[in-house]
Amino acid sequence: MYNYDIPVRRYNRNDLNEFCEKYLMSLGASEEEARITSAGVVAAASRWHPGKGQGLEKLFRLTLQLGNGGINCNAEFEILEDSPAAALVDGHQGFGYMVANKGAELAVEKAAKVGIGIVSIKHSNHFGQAGYHAESITKSGMIGYVMTNARAEMAPWGATEPVLATSPWGIGIPREGADPILLDMALTQSGQGMVMWAFREGQDVPDNWMLTADGAKSTNPADFLNADGSESTGTQYPIGEFKGYGLALFTDVLCGVMSGSLFGTQCFQGDVNHDVGHMIMAFNPEFFMEKKKFQERLEQLVGEIRSAKPIEGRTVYLPGELEFLTERDSNESGVPIDERSVEKLLALADNQNISFPPEI
Repeated sequence: MYNYDIPVRRYNRNDLNEFCEKYLMSLGASEEEARITSAGVVAAASRWHPGKGQGLEKLFRLTLQLGNGGINCNAEFEILEDSPAAALVDGHQGFGYMVANKGAELAVEKAAKVGIGIVSIKHSNHFGQAGYHAESITKSGMIGYVMTNARAEMAPWGATEPVLATSPWGIGIPREGADPILLDMALTQSGQGMVMWAFREGQDVPDNWMLTADGAKSTNPADFLNADGSESTGTQYPIGEFKGYGLALFTDVLCGVMSGSLFGTQCFQGDVNHDVGHMIMAFNPEFFMEKKKFQERLEQLVGEIRSAKPIEGRTVYLPGELEFLTERDSNESGVPIDERSVEKLLALADNQNISFPPEI
């Protein structure tokens, strides 16, 4: 069992899924919306460090949006433009997890016929981890490439005001008889939730995680947040510096500008209208070569990576491998939730008269 550096409580994964489904349905979600959203939320909780903004903490945001009309229950998944290889979809402010799930299914359907499927989605909501949706595409034997825009947190390189998002990407590559290669990342060095977690725990952060409101570096998370640590006053630091900034701009063009959704500083203005856009792509290896040949060549590359001489004391992992190991630990020992979040979740459960699962 992994030992975390903060107090956690552990819960059975199926119990958490059941709780999330009941809770979301109590707020108006359909059974399908609750099931798909809960699966994504709990999967994130099973893979991520507890307390850093992923997992069941997403229920707090969902509660707010369901209460103020920011998420439409039973929203239509409307295909506005369609072709053999591409589609434009209006998510009508539905659950982001649900909209992305259907978008991935549509992309796979197209890629199965013509080799590639591209689905541009507008008027959606936060969809959790981009890698989660890319992974779903790999289950059909295809390569998944997923991206989204979001709240402006990154400043253009050389500026001090946020204009672009952390711009999460998810890339999944299927492997025969093994976990997929899965890259799940933001285009910034950290996420806001990680900085807030460090603030709460009284810990320093690397000096390349964020910039202050004046554009300066610091290791003190308090320099990037308001007095109670609930809001950011600084900007997220892009990966690769100006390169990450360029990739974030590219992401916002594809997800926001071209889809017809909000972009730049328009996103997440207030708690009601998030109105983000996604780009979901599926690539069918069998369109380019026989499946067996593709897998043989892929495993040859994986073998070269595995055999690369490691730095002393280090282990070479494939992208996503550590997360899958963490997930297995969670499945065996219980999904960890930090105690601060547990207290808030208990309050949510009480408000809806729903039982929260017992600890393992």
